[in-house]
Amino acid sequence: MALAVADLGRDPSSPATPGRPMRTAAVKPFSQWLDEAAVKATTRTQWVTIARDNAIVVLNSWDFRLIPILKQANPKIQVWVYKDLSGLRSDDCTTVSGYCGNCTQGVADSTLLSSGVGYCWVKRNHPNWLLSAASNGRPLQFRGYPDTWEADYGSPAYQRQWIRNVIADVRGHRWDGVEVDNALTTADAYGVAAKYPTDAAVQAATYSVLREVGPALRDAGVASVFNVGYATTFPGLWQRWLGPVQGLEQEFYLSYSTRPNAVSATAWDGYEDEVSSCAAQHKSCWFHSGAYSPAITSRTRKYALASYLLAANGRQYLAVGDMRSGPHAPRWALGKPLSPMKQIGAVRRRYFAGGVAIVNPSDTRSTAYLGGTYLDSGGHPVSAITLGPASGAVLRAAPGQGTGN
Repeated sequence: MALAVADLGRDPSSPATPGRPMRTAAVKPFSQWLDEAAVKATTRTQWVTIARDNAIVVLNSWDFRLIPILKQANPKIQVWVYKDLSGLRSDDCTTVSGYCGNCTQGVADSTLLSSGVGYCWVKRNHPNWLLSAASNGRPLQFRGYPDTWEADYGSPAYQRQWIRNVIADVRGHRWDGVEVDNALTTADAYGVAAKYPTDAAVQAATYSVLREVGPALRDAGVASVFNVGYATTFPGLWQRWLGPVQGLEQEFYLSYSTRPNAVSATAWDGYEDEVSSCAAQHKSCWFHSGAYSPAITSRTRKYALASYLLAANGRQYLAVGDMRSGPHAPRWALGKPLSPMKQIGAVRRRYFAGGVAIVNPSDTRSTAYLGGTYLDSGGHPVSAITLGPASGAVLRAAPGQGTGN
């Protein structure tokens, strides 16, 4: 980091004293705990830490007994349930192994499902809700997930049954909300269905779900977010789909690996437009960056955090990697934003009462002058910072130093 004094921003106008050590309220972390082995291996003490470090925790339906433990540790935490929108699980049955097989007599769906509708119930009552593969006419198994079968999410009858079942689960176990997975955008996400053979057909069917399920959950007093895949591939889709729902989820914000993958201003803009659209429409959207791995690089974490802060308005949520270590938000009060994001050269920045978030989304190094003195992660005063390609930083205002705006 350079110590140059050159100033490309406005002169500081008022003093700002850095806040006491704490997690800044500007960052709202969320965490998913869907792996059964990981949940069973987690101790009560660890759950207490998880509750205190997150604003939202997502669990499978059968883990509802963890709700009081989490809420006792953090009365403000929200505990949501996971539900698949377009997939039915054939390993959610009451058999010893959990597998449903052919749903022969005596085999029943579990009362606690990861899907909105039971696999055996569908086979017995609405077998036409199991979509056929375009390649062979057989029921379509999710590629990579052999126990998940694609349901006819575009069917109004299926949508109504999904809504009834999910609301019953939420009310019966007092979940705070629903994370709805697999709001599909591409025909070949898990294999091509004969009924929805094109991206356009899939998107029309999914949008019909959002228009039906989104308002139904809202009217029932149930918070929800819909995980939309590959949204940046289709310009305008995210903004249009925000309309009927309370929020959308971007599962791979800026990165789908351990390193940043949005390494250009154009690529970055596509993701950042999602955050700014949610803020503009007052939606509670979720952004998860990177692979589900503990090996996420520090650069990826800082890039995601700083980028999120450039556009979020306090209603959005952030997670990184395997979610166990959080997005590494600063443990000091960043304070309220003083202005919208501004661009100077390749660099984007946003000033807060107690610091500054700064991002270089380009594929080349760039030096930015900060308009004042800030403290880097080591506590050293800096007035300029050199950022490598696709990187970011969140800096704290030096004692007695005003912030740019």
